Amino acid sequence: MKDKITFKSYCWSVGTTSYRTQKFNLNIERQLALLKEFREFNNRFDWSRETQIDYYNFLKENEFVKGNAKRPDKDARQKTSGLVDIGLLDEKRNLTEAGDRLLKISQTKSFEDDNILELSQDSYIFFKQLLKTSNEVNGNIVRPFVVFLYIINKVKYLTKDEFRYLLPLCINENLTKYILKQMILSRRNEITYDEIIISIFMDMDNYKQALELFLKGTVTEKLMSVISINRKSSKNENIYYKIYM
Repeated sequence: MKDKITFKSYCWSVGTTSYRTQKFNLNIERQLALLKEFREFNNRFDWSRETQIDYYNFLKENEFVKGNAKRPDKDARQKTSGLVDIGLLDEKRNLTEAGDRLLKISQTKSFEDDNILELSQDSYIFFKQLLKTSNEVNGNIVRPFVVFLYIINKVKYLTKDEFRYLLPLCINENLTKYILKQMILSRRNEITYDEIIISIFMDMDNYKQALELFLKGTVTEKLMSVISINRKSSKNENIYYKIYM
């Protein structure tokens, strides 16, 4: 038996689910200002664990976050990872040219809609950055916002559940065409979202291997650990065994 079956993503994502906030664009612009101020006080800025903890405490001092995070370094990474994804920061949390431009617009309140789409200046930057944003998913380069525009052009609208559960499954041309067909079927109540999601990941080699092992093997804690395909910690995988038993 294999000791581990490798996790492979079957969907794209932008940022993390941990950064939920009201007035999203305004908070992004405020964080860019805070990050630039924080860097000015830290000449040797290396985005290490210690720096991340200091940054979290700096955000707390400036009332950008509340409470006491159990892992402030992780919280600091979560607060900034989405800004890296959309190209406003680089991996070392330096402001990029786009991030610096957005900050200047925010600080000078230059929100005129003098562009081809008649968007406010900050929204126009967000729009252009989202167009460029890409994910690498199993060897495929995916541009989520471009995929969204393509899908919405085909089906005219997306429900919240279609946006949350089906759109991120479009990681290549074939799957995008497949999702479009399944989306139409789901609107006719001919298939459920669960069935669509399962059909996609059960077509992947690692899940096929897991199912084959599960069906032919004796159910043990080790087997459950192998087929759980846990991409993070495996310390709680015995819970699956207990639930199954």
